[in-house]
Amino acid sequence: MQIWRGLAKTAALTGTAAALIAATVPGARGPGWVDDARIATADADHDNWLGYGRTWDEQRYSPLDQINAGDVNRLRLAWAADLDTIRGQEATPIVVDGVLYTSTAWSKVMGL
Repeated sequence: MQIWRGLAKTAALTGTAAALIAATVPGARGPGWVDDARIATADADHDNWLGYGRTWDEQRYSPLDQINAGDVNRLRLAWAADLDTIRGQEATPIVVDGVLYTSTAWSKVMGL
C-alpha cells in the first residue's frame, strides 16, 4: 500500500509531503515509507500513527502513557498551524517518521 503515491494523485501537496513523495521510489525504504508490512507491525511502533486507526485493525488506541489522569491538567498548547481557509476542518492526522500529515479543506495535504 503506497499511501503517499495515492495522495499525490488526488491532492495538492505542499512542503514536506511533496518532498517525501518525490523521494519515494519503488523498492526504496527511506523515511516516510508506508507499506502493508509497516502497517501490519504498527502496533509495536509507538513513535508513529501510520493510518486512520493507528494499527491494521484500526483500534485508535495509543499505548503511550506519559499523559495520565494525574498530569493531564498540565497540558498546554505546544504549537499551532495556520491553515489557508476559515472553513471548518475535520481530519485524522497521520504521523510518519516525525512528520505530522493532515488534510485540510479543498483536499490539500500538509506536512507539519
